[in-house]
This record gives sequence, structure tokens and C-alpha cells, in this order.
Amino acid sequence: MHGATLFITMLLMFVGGSPGSTAGGIKTTTFYVLVSSIVSHARGEHENVSFHRRIETEDLLRASVVTALSLVVVTSGMFLLLGTNPKLPFVNVAFEAFSAFATVDLSMNTTPLFNAPGQLVLIVLMFLGRIGPLTFAIAFARQQHHRIRYPVDKSIVIG
Repeated sequence: MHGATLFITMLLMFVGGSPGSTAGGIKTTTFYVLVSSIVSHARGEHENVSFHRRIETEDLLRASVVTALSLVVVTSGMFLLLGTNPKLPFVNVAFEAFSAFATVDLSMNTTPLFNAPGQLVLIVLMFLGRIGPLTFAIAFARQQHHRIRYPVDKSIVIG
């Protein structure tokens, strides 16, 4: 496979399957909420409306957090894999990390070349990809009840 084909395959693995499936990744609905929000914002619309239904800001925030946490997990896994197996090609390591996180079971035949710490990293990536990084984070987060409500501050975000 060419580099561009591998890149597209990694993106498709990262998005994963639909919410009812056993696929890992960020789920197609999460990806749709993000893309729909980007399109709405680019058009200058104040609300994210899709198929005559409004997508709540809380859902957009949740989709953003899931995607950001997933990217952090995959890139951290890639970093650890590259650190424990420095002689392996970057593209092969990246492909294995995305495949493990998305629980896709695709391989560039690099998995047997990983040492024991590298294989442990793959196991953790598979586990986190299956349960979802947001579920994992919520499981270990403390429930805090704030009685103080702070004022809203308008930040300038330029991108």
C-alpha cells in the first residue's frame, strides 16, 4: 500500500464504526457532530442544525473531548511504541497503534516485531480503544459538586 492509502486507512480506523457496533475508534456519530459543527461555524450560523434537528452544545463538547482524548491516547501510544522499539519504521508503528486503538485487527506484520513493553502498550491501546477514553476518564474522575458559579468570560479564538 502507498503512504496516502495507509493514511486514509488510519483515518478510517480512527473514526471507527457506528455507536451500536463493537468497533473501537471515536464512532461515526462523533465524527459527524464535529464535521457538522465545523461546517455550521464556517457558514456563520449560530446553531448547529442537521436534518431539521439542533445539535446541542453539550453534545459538541462531548464529541470534542472524546476526539481529543482519543488523539492523546493514540499519539501517546505511538510515542511509547517508538521509544521501546526505535528501529521500527514510523509508518508501521503508527498503523499498528491506530489499528490497536480502533480494535480493527489490521496489521502491517509489525506486531510480532515489538518487544514485551511494546506489546503491553498495544494491549493497553486495545483496552482503552474498546472502552473509550471518555469512559475511562470518567471512571477515575472524582465527582465534585461546585456551589460557586463563576462569571462567563468571552475568549477570542482565532484559527
